[in-house]
Amino acid sequence: MGDFYGIAEIADAMGLSRQLVAVWRKRRSHGIPEPDAELASGPIWRRETVEPWIERTRGRLGLAGTRESASRGLRLRTCRRVLRLAALMLEDPQRPRVLNEAADQLRDLIHEVDQSADDVVGALLRELVEPVRDPDVPAELLRVPVIESLPLVTAVARNSPDW
Repeated sequence: MGDFYGIAEIADAMGLSRQLVAVWRKRRSHGIPEPDAELASGPIWRRETVEPWIERTRGRLGLAGTRESASRGLRLRTCRRVLRLAALMLEDPQRPRVLNEAADQLRDLIHEVDQSADDVVGALLRELVEPVRDPDVPAELLRVPVIESLPLVTAVARNSPDW
């Protein structure tokens, strides 16, 4: 997701269905902001455009403080990105630019992971992204922490009935 939200990401962030968010947008209800751009796949919003609205709307609807368990999509994206980063770290010779891009892609999920519930899976996902939290640390220095985190991928799968 990175710095952008589509209908699905807004729905996940609010713990609502995609259909409901799409209806709100179509009807221009609940004060949903206008999208920052329209792609063939649908509207997109910048993080700074939509996150304040999400927080206000969650509060108005009584959803504040009821963080949802990490969605299947978030669990899969996080695990895939950790595995990709680990695989790139095992290449010889290492490619620093590619490693840093892979680390940045994992970093893009930190905000979404941090918004997930404080349940077992949420805690595991937060632990998975921990090695890349500091953007000033070059990816090539993260080899040991990332490789050591690989058992957490299995733990996420074991604690996810819809894996």
